[in-house]
Amino acid sequence: MCSKALKFEKISRLEAVTLPFYALLMFLLSVTWDAQNILAMVVLLLLSVGIGWYQAIGAQVKDTDKFDRHGRPVKLLKKGRPYIIGWFLVFLVGIAVEILAGDSLGTHEILSELGDEIERDLFIFKFFSGGHAWYLWETTALSNLAFIYFLEQRFPNLRDAFKKTKSQKLKRGHNK
Repeated sequence: MCSKALKFEKISRLEAVTLPFYALLMFLLSVTWDAQNILAMVVLLLLSVGIGWYQAIGAQVKDTDKFDRHGRPVKLLKKGRPYIIGWFLVFLVGIAVEILAGDSLGTHEILSELGDEIERDLFIFKFFSGGHAWYLWETTALSNLAFIYFLEQRFPNLRDAFKKTKSQKLKRGHNK
């Protein structure tokens, strides 16, 4: 995971759009809307946006002369060290919330959770397996959405790599 963030890789719509919105949906479906959770949600929102901002400050984007099968320009992203640190901060926030919620975590549970997080980052299909607490979904979703938002602010043409193309819209029955 660490070496992956230090190399230029093709940025995908799946990673930049689909996964964060999936995590946001899972958060909305799994959270219990009570006063205590709402306060925690606000705090986690602020932390997550801050982490996403921090992750984006070290990122670099390269344009290529290639296009994907949908005609979108291929962009290469090097996430950098701040991304790795931010990823670890998301993990630490999850551990802190579990401890504050009264769950006693031993070394085995923490290492197991770390292993799960690394697997989810390395193997996209693992991201879609459920069983995560709402605060992990929220933190993951919002930090990723903030990361992409702040990347788009720094690199305005990055959005072109995520846009639905005319051919995609026509395939789905959108005649615009």
